[in-house]
Amino acid sequence: MLGIARENRWMGYGKIAGEMRKLGFPRFGRTSVKRIPNQHGLTPESRRSTHLSWLEFLSHYGRFAWASDYLTITTASLRTYYVIFFLEVATRRIRFWNVSTSPDESWVAQQLQNLCIVSDELPKYLIHDRDGKYPRHADSLLEHVGTEVIRLPARSPDLNGYAERWIRSLRQECLDRVIILNEAHLRWVLAECVRYHNERRPHQSLQHLLPEALDAYPCEGKIVSRPVLGRLLNDYYRLAA
Repeated sequence: MLGIARENRWMGYGKIAGEMRKLGFPRFGRTSVKRIPNQHGLTPESRRSTHLSWLEFLSHYGRFAWASDYLTITTASLRTYYVIFFLEVATRRIRFWNVSTSPDESWVAQQLQNLCIVSDELPKYLIHDRDGKYPRHADSLLEHVGTEVIRLPARSPDLNGYAERWIRSLRQECLDRVIILNEAHLRWVLAECVRYHNERRPHQSLQHLLPEALDAYPCEGKIVSRPVLGRLLNDYYRLAA
């Protein structure tokens, strides 16, 4: 009952009682349904808030939203590169990325223009933080073609959790285990990582499916592995029968 009350904030006591009876609990009447949630703080006022939580927003609008962020990488020669990327929230697919040593306003604006070229369909919403490397002029380019830019509150990385999680995975699985030599090496490594992430890496939040996968995995055929990045990663798959 408490789970039903939490997950259906607009459901009244009578409706919750009906759901309980449908599940085989005929003795739960309107009075019980009113008393038990209230004892656990699930009052009508707390349940029927007029505002969507951030997780509810992303759950509902995820297929219309992309997230963007930067990560920094220092090479063996102590040169720092900035990587901008755009991630599709619903599928976790990396849609576009690029590298620069000085991501100024004109460079960022060019990346957003490139985004309009490489993607057939831009998102309804783009989420990013208030980093100064996202100038207002660059955001206006996307807003001009119908994408609403959501600038997150300052110092709130949890609100961009999907992008932050990809950065963490990228570092743990790859960047922390290899020394980047120069820009060409960095671009090759990132290209391999993004290809693996999109095409071959199972994602727990997607029920262990792949961002660009079929709905089901093959169950027949010999199991083999393919090295990725010199066996920093290994990709397992079945040969066609």
